[in-house]
Amino acid sequence: MNMPVDGSVAGFPQGGSEDGSPGLPVGPAGNHLRETAVFVGLHFGRAPGVLWPEHDHPLLGDGQDDAEDRAVPPDVGLLAAQVAAATGLAARPAATGVPHGHLLVHQVAGATTWTVAGAGEDGRDTSVRYRLRAGEVLYVPDGWSRTAEPTPAARWTVVVLCPDGPEQPVRPGTG
Repeated sequence: MNMPVDGSVAGFPQGGSEDGSPGLPVGPAGNHLRETAVFVGLHFGRAPGVLWPEHDHPLLGDGQDDAEDRAVPPDVGLLAAQVAAATGLAARPAATGVPHGHLLVHQVAGATTWTVAGAGEDGRDTSVRYRLRAGEVLYVPDGWSRTAEPTPAARWTVVVLCPDGPEQPVRPGTG
């Protein structure tokens, strides 16, 4: 992906909450989604990565570990729709488990250590471990394996990003 001199990523919303990006909420949720769009633009299809957002998304709590005490779980369908509007990619919530595809994992509560493995940009096999805490986001490219080692209080949501068409099928044997 080519990066213009000003640091923007072509095709992805830029700027603060007043930039008028269509379909994005104003305020912290919109700012979080803009950060996510730039993050996805830099990593999509290339390599896994972790985003430590500057702005919290209200659907995901405030990034504090006590978020598991919330009575209402995040509206993952709304989050997927907002991620789709921010990135220009089709997006859908993952029903259960950790399906195959391009994934955005939003850690909602507790902490989880993720191990992701696949072929890096240089073609060599790569394995990386990430420790996600509440409020952080992990991107895993399609084709990379992933395993989770959650703490007892860990909760996360998963949004599957689809570059072509509304959805890609979930492959059997995932989890």
